[in-house]
Amino acid sequence: MAISGFKVAAVIGIIVTVAALLLSCPSTQAQVGTAFEPTTAFSVPAYNGTVNFAVNGTYSNAAFQNNVWTFTNLRLKGSQLLANFSISARNCNVTVFSYQMLDPINRISFLQYGVTGEGTQILNFGFGRESSGALINAEWSVVLHNHVFANEGQGWTIAHDGTLSVSGANGNVTIIHTGSVSGFGQNSNLPFYEQHSVAIVVVVAVVAIVGVGVVVNVNIKRRKDDVV
Repeated sequence: MAISGFKVAAVIGIIVTVAALLLSCPSTQAQVGTAFEPTTAFSVPAYNGTVNFAVNGTYSNAAFQNNVWTFTNLRLKGSQLLANFSISARNCNVTVFSYQMLDPINRISFLQYGVTGEGTQILNFGFGRESSGALINAEWSVVLHNHVFANEGQGWTIAHDGTLSVSGANGNVTIIHTGSVSGFGQNSNLPFYEQHSVAIVVVVAVVAIVGVGVVVNVNIKRRKDDVV
């Protein structure tokens, strides 16, 4: 059975609603756990890399092992909770901007970060093994700073445990993940574009949201400059 227009419309509605909230409403989450600031650097000395976050945030635990930082209950100001998040940087400096989960059932989420230095970023969102059957139709998309969609194998790869490696990016990067929880949305007998229509809509919509966010930030900066 083809994916209904209602489902696609519902996803678009969720994205638009969340985008409006993100652009208009400040974060009100309680500050629980260990706090950090944009100036807090999480170094990876052996890899000649550093990781930091563009805004204030909190975590309940941060562990550094095997040249990887693993955060538990990471929450950035204006973002949603990342229960388990691992990141490392090799020959580059990474600044994480935000993370949003738009649809928990379909695992529609995206993370934005900036990178200087054409090294490698290693990230794991804690979703578990992509081949475990917990998620179906799981897809990852990587969008580079000039809104170029990079195909898997062209600058990024993903391991069976869900670890992404992004190489050669220099600028802003958006990582988008979609994948229905097992038991929802099975449609393996459909053509490719129908199986992945929700993912396609989400990717296009997220890029549009990112563009709107950039325009809003630029306009705010211009108004501030005019006042000065």
